[in-house]
Amino acid sequence: MLNAIRSLFTRSHKGGTSNDPYLAEMFGMRATGSGAYVSPDSASGIPAVHACVQLIAESIASLPLAVYRRADGGGREVDRLHPLYRVLNEQANAVQTGMEFREWLLASCLLTGNGYALKEIDGRGVITALHPLLPGTVYPEKLVNGRVRYVVSRETGTERYTQDEVFHLRYRTADGYTGLSPITIARETLGVARAQQQHEGAFYRNGARFSGLLKTAGSMDQDKYEQVRQRLDALHGGAENSHKMLILSGGLEFQPFSMNHRDAEFIESRRLTMEDIARIFRVPPPFIGILADATYSNITEQGRWLVMHCLRPWFVRIERAMAAQLLSSDARRSITIEHNAEGLLRGSTKDRFEAYRMAREWGWMSVNEIREKENMAPVEGGERYLEPMNMTGAGVAPDVGAA
Repeated sequence: MLNAIRSLFTRSHKGGTSNDPYLAEMFGMRATGSGAYVSPDSASGIPAVHACVQLIAESIASLPLAVYRRADGGGREVDRLHPLYRVLNEQANAVQTGMEFREWLLASCLLTGNGYALKEIDGRGVITALHPLLPGTVYPEKLVNGRVRYVVSRETGTERYTQDEVFHLRYRTADGYTGLSPITIARETLGVARAQQQHEGAFYRNGARFSGLLKTAGSMDQDKYEQVRQRLDALHGGAENSHKMLILSGGLEFQPFSMNHRDAEFIESRRLTMEDIARIFRVPPPFIGILADATYSNITEQGRWLVMHCLRPWFVRIERAMAAQLLSSDARRSITIEHNAEGLLRGSTKDRFEAYRMAREWGWMSVNEIREKENMAPVEGGERYLEPMNMTGAGVAPDVGAA
């Protein structure tokens, strides 16, 4: 019901705008100083927002999300038999693969500040599936004991779930329970972007409806006025008729009075707005196609910056939320959930092989460990580690041999 009303409200106002600020707030349409209303749905139509959300969501969802079990002799190994490994990497539910579900979950959190999923738990208490819940239909309700109850609006009515039945990934929060939407936090910048889009659309839609006035020395009655206006609309209206020759008669003179795109530096203004949106999501501009200041060398460094300062906080946020909500307190003693982000940090072949050479010569990697990272089969004797001959233990005199 809630989705139907929201859809009706949006369709009944062109561009997702409304003259009723109460309804706009109620259905997630936030007013901005530019006059444009901003919601997660409308913000998704801004190219820079879509590019940032897709970059972060796809990059993280495409990585293996390993379930590690601590080994008895120290270290850890991937537990592919753990039920969560299948849910997070192979099949999250009957419809979505693990990658599709995690992409949706993260995109939802990036746009609305919250990502919700209903846990499917079998008779043994094992999580066998995660089903997405639309953020607009979920209301987290704080209980007296400090826990949360989730009120979900469905077509069949309202349902309530306990904190243990719902997985909740949240963005930065003000109250500790509900995540803040980046779209809401930065709605003024996004409002400017939407206003620019609407202006650009109007420019092409009204391509030859000249921003100026027609002057005549004599008077013009209403019928003549309508005849001239309709003829101009028919011959010059729309982008397909723009830049055609304008022919005036009857003493009419055209006088422009507004700035064109170049005068207003419209293109530059849009680029700066797109850069501001990239800053909101902490994405380096070249990675969403803004290449004005990009060079071969600084893109490589910005790629590392993207992983360290944009993606890594999301890695930790997701991993901590999953450990706390998908694993029992007993399981957390021996099980951890972590992304394998090595693929994002891999350099060129030359840099990678040079790092392998150092690791091999200094004795902390074997041949087979190196081959495993390159997806190559192990070789016989490849488990042997080397030890540099010029290295000795601290405080141990070197054996220089007999004189």
